[in-house]
Amino acid sequence: MFGPRKMPGIETSPPVEEYYTRREIWKRKPEIRLVYERWIRKMRPFLPARGPLLEVGSGSGLLRDFLPDVILSDTVRLPWIDAVADCMHMPFADSSLGGILGFDLLHHVRDPHAFLREAARSLRTGGRLLLIEPYITPFSHLGYKLLHHEEINLRDYHGPACASGGRTDPWQGNLASANLVFGRDLKRWKELQPSLLIVHREILSFIDFSCAAGFKPYAYMPYWLFRILVEADDALAPLMRWIGFRIFVVLERA
Repeated sequence: MFGPRKMPGIETSPPVEEYYTRREIWKRKPEIRLVYERWIRKMRPFLPARGPLLEVGSGSGLLRDFLPDVILSDTVRLPWIDAVADCMHMPFADSSLGGILGFDLLHHVRDPHAFLREAARSLRTGGRLLLIEPYITPFSHLGYKLLHHEEINLRDYHGPACASGGRTDPWQGNLASANLVFGRDLKRWKELQPSLLIVHREILSFIDFSCAAGFKPYAYMPYWLFRILVEADDALAPLMRWIGFRIFVVLERA
């Protein structure tokens, strides 16, 4: 179904050392493991009944701790990666996958809709693409500006880098990509994605990832307190359109 080869058109990627660093942080930092455990809990009701199940942009390969049978893919060859491939040129046969997962992937993709069409091609009818991405709300806009290095561009997926007229490196990321794809582009959705239906769209994540300090080696509070406060994210669901930092989207192949 797939081969461990690098496909044409792959973008540049982060230093390989970062993937190993994240694996070490993952082992000794319960806050970040709890964040992903909560996100996987959100996803489970929407997972396809049968596989194969693929993660794109697997990076450090952490998802396998929760879903042991998942196929891990990325643009770089690493010991835990099953398929080395660009998400816009995936080495999978048409209609061969039951599900595709992506965490913080879309905002690094040069052409998000090209990736979505490639995902649709690879999914069987009824197969699902599940994505969790950064999302810009009034509060998260401020938070990302203060605490994050990636740009926020609400006009283009990856706009001009500077006066030279060059384009930004997609691996620098545009934190507003999901706002564009699942907000601005909805009025042209059937034209852009004729094979994909949006079956779930949820803004989430006010406390979890931010207060865990992501993959930094520290958290902003002790674990015992984080474990208590993070549950408030569920109670704050009605406010997430103003304060959430992430969006969870489920797309189904028609």
